[in-house]
Amino acid sequence: MLTKFADELRNTRLKKGISLEQMAAKTRIDLKFLEAIDNGNFGFLPELYVKAFIKQYAKVLDLDEQETVNRYEEAKAGKLIEKDDSKSLLEKKIEIERPVAEPKSEEPVKTFNDNEAKKMNVNPQDKKKMFRLLTYVSGIVVVTIIVFIAFFNKGSNIIVEEKPYDKVLEETKGRYIPPEKKDESLNTNINLDSLTLQIANVDSLDSAWVMVIYDDKSKEDFLLYPKRAKTISAFDNFKLTLGNSGVISLILNNHKLNFDGRRGAVRHYMVSKDTIERLNSPPILHTN
Repeated sequence: MLTKFADELRNTRLKKGISLEQMAAKTRIDLKFLEAIDNGNFGFLPELYVKAFIKQYAKVLDLDEQETVNRYEEAKAGKLIEKDDSKSLLEKKIEIERPVAEPKSEEPVKTFNDNEAKKMNVNPQDKKKMFRLLTYVSGIVVVTIIVFIAFFNKGSNIIVEEKPYDKVLEETKGRYIPPEKKDESLNTNINLDSLTLQIANVDSLDSAWVMVIYDDKSKEDFLLYPKRAKTISAFDNFKLTLGNSGVISLILNNHKLNFDGRRGAVRHYMVSKDTIERLNSPPILHTN
């Protein structure tokens, strides 16, 4: 039985025009094992490997792999194969896949003509009713269109009366109030006779500490970071203590003041109208 199974595989391979060398190249199975299969000798390796080789063999032949292995097991068990099964597996597959030719119809092609229409059971009264219904519906549609065009379509064209420019301006005058323009001066609340002093840190690295007494009435101190400035105002004078005075620039009423400031040193000054005077001691705010 194994020899007959081997013959089926060999005949199928030959019908597909595949040589043993080509089979070896496609399956990567050693040629000597393929020759053993061709000769019906399946004892060359353990059965696990033999079945794996048969699956690869069947895959190249476009056969069902599991069905081929099942036939191998049947042949090994010595079961008789019916005559119908004597055909190769490939021949069976071809017969299954071969399309069945459709039987030719000898009847002439029928066409719908007046004779066939007469055979149909059509009541002439039904035809008249259908015609009347269609005519009635068509009439309603036409009348509806005419009524829509005559009455409703007039309202689709909205006419906007163009008003004169002067009238439009007068109506919209109260709707928009332009923002008040801000005074771009430094400080509009300062009297022209008052003093305005800009204290600037002109250095790019060090900060400076500043203490200010305004008109001997109030005191303020602040820190000026590099490249920062602050503008202050008074009526009569400023008394200043400048820490790191060498990086400070003083501009009084848009005029730069010259003084003996030094980097890292603390200096005390009194600034009045167009003058700057160095103080020997820190200024003190006297409170009553």
